[in-house]
Amino acid sequence: MQALQRIVLLIGVLCTSSAMASALRMPGPHTDRVHHTHIKATLDAEKHRVDATMTLRWRNTTDVTLNEIPFHLYLNAFSRTDTIFMKESNGGRLRGDSREGDDQDKFGYVQVTSVNNANGDDVSQRWMTDGDVATYTLAQPLMPNEEVTLNIAFTSQLPKVFARSGHNGDTFNFVAQWFPKPGVFYKGKWVNHNYHANTEFFSDFGNYDVEITLPSDYLVGATGYLVKKESQESLTTHYFQAEDVHDFVWTADSKFSEATAEWNGITIRLLHQTPLSEKSIQNQFDAAKASFKWFDEKVGAYPYSTMTLVQPPENAGGAGGMEYPTLVTTITDLDYSEYMHAAAMVTIHEIGHNYWQGIFASNEFEESWMDEGINSYTEGRIMSETFGQENILQFAQFSVDMPTMHHVRTAQTPTLDPVKTHGWKYVSRAGYSTNSYSKPATILNTVERVWGKDKVDQLLKAYYKRWAFKHPATQDFIAIAKEIDPSMARYLNDAITTIKNIDFEVKSAVSGKKQVAGGYTFNDDGSDPSFSKPEKGEGFVHQVTLVRNGELHPPQVDVLLTFEDGSTETRQWQADDTIPWTKWHWESDKKLVEVMIDPEFKVLLDKDFSNNTKRVAKQGNQSWRWAISLLQNIQHAFSIALPL
Repeated sequence: MQALQRIVLLIGVLCTSSAMASALRMPGPHTDRVHHTHIKATLDAEKHRVDATMTLRWRNTTDVTLNEIPFHLYLNAFSRTDTIFMKESNGGRLRGDSREGDDQDKFGYVQVTSVNNANGDDVSQRWMTDGDVATYTLAQPLMPNEEVTLNIAFTSQLPKVFARSGHNGDTFNFVAQWFPKPGVFYKGKWVNHNYHANTEFFSDFGNYDVEITLPSDYLVGATGYLVKKESQESLTTHYFQAEDVHDFVWTADSKFSEATAEWNGITIRLLHQTPLSEKSIQNQFDAAKASFKWFDEKVGAYPYSTMTLVQPPENAGGAGGMEYPTLVTTITDLDYSEYMHAAAMVTIHEIGHNYWQGIFASNEFEESWMDEGINSYTEGRIMSETFGQENILQFAQFSVDMPTMHHVRTAQTPTLDPVKTHGWKYVSRAGYSTNSYSKPATILNTVERVWGKDKVDQLLKAYYKRWAFKHPATQDFIAIAKEIDPSMARYLNDAITTIKNIDFEVKSAVSGKKQVAGGYTFNDDGSDPSFSKPEKGEGFVHQVTLVRNGELHPPQVDVLLTFEDGSTETRQWQADDTIPWTKWHWESDKKLVEVMIDPEFKVLLDKDFSNNTKRVAKQGNQSWRWAISLLQNIQHAFSIALPL
């Protein structure tokens, strides 16, 4: 009997170890695990409604005594046409998708129906809902390291999807931001902003145990890993577990097909619409593997053991292109194309979010660039370095790479707000998009080209090592840059926290035959003036004026000088904070024909490349000067009209 007990105990230990191994690729805990959340949810597939109970154990990991806990009720952003989210999204238009019509199924909500404490006492009167946020007032102050337990019953009605969460009116359900989620006590105060059209999310890390019951013919994907399934009659309950994550989402569709792949201990699962070719499926797996490989080598390890890729159907595009812990959504069209690489690019982008947001969990309400911007930069690196597709668009001799795309978008957008701005405070949706995505990517591409890729890699690796799972802020990132190179940190700080600009310009370029001086000469005593005509001498005299319009400049920039015989010379223009221009005057034996600032386009933040180059015009030839000016203006017009 004792031997049998030991065998049973051993089996139990082995099963537990196996479960733990499948929860995390890297043994944890990695975080403070502020909460443990256990949800039992049932999906009404016809009504697209989730009825659930949630047991929340929330621990005060701060050094402050707390009297309340605020919550997000994100789905209430879709409950009425006059919510903050709906008004800011122009009545339901976001990321190219729109809410069509005002029928009941277009709306959604989350309703808390009861709140009980750990003893089972009804404490619902302490819960106050205000649109898409709520506050629970504690019965007694919660001291540091103390814990409170709440049992919350709620119903989540999914809206017709146009912005991340919802259903497609048929069998597809994407269940995100669906449960009452605690805010974050961060830097001495609660962060629990309303759901804005230009913001995503910010949450504490914790562990989740979630049971999802729904019709048995539905395939389910979720954050974490599947522990087991139990079926009874026509329903199946799926048991999921996730550790050290800051959110839990799931999706269900009876029309899903699935495929799986493995990479270094990570199970990659693709839930896709049918039909999808094997080449298209493999393209998704290749994109995922390229992402994991690049991050493992350049930044840090992916700590989880699963990644689920979800392809929404065509009429649910609003759910696509989004990131959640261990689960991302792709675009709706995953068909492989040798000309357009958007399907792979979006998947690489969303998996990247599992690092910059999933692992770092920065405050996306107030500093969206720390996720979106850094991720847009590394996405371009992965596309070119690991996935093997430098260009997002490739057709014959025409191509557009990621740095160029981000530069053009940045140059097109007026600089009216700093990159570091609260998401809902940018002047426009375009301002939010550029400052969150393209401009920070362009900043980092500039840093890479000026200071070197090795220093950027050093920065990203050190950032991961010090700040993974710790909610870093902008100055934490810049402080690490300062340890590596103070000039790089200064540039990053100015580019991110101010509206400083840069536009290099060749103001003038003149090159003429050297002359032997002529005119009057005198004796030493000033007598006997004699006159001689100036004469052409040997060689040439050059004068170049360079101007820096704006204060956002690197320590130095290259200037390429091209001469009549085809030879070139590269000089460096050293920065001077007090004088925004320089004038060079020198002689040589060759005629100067062209001057170009930043010939390798290192400073991608330059607002206008068309004035970086100037041909040396013939003296007095005004028509030639006018023609050059016209050509430069045409060049700039084509550059900003470049299709993206």
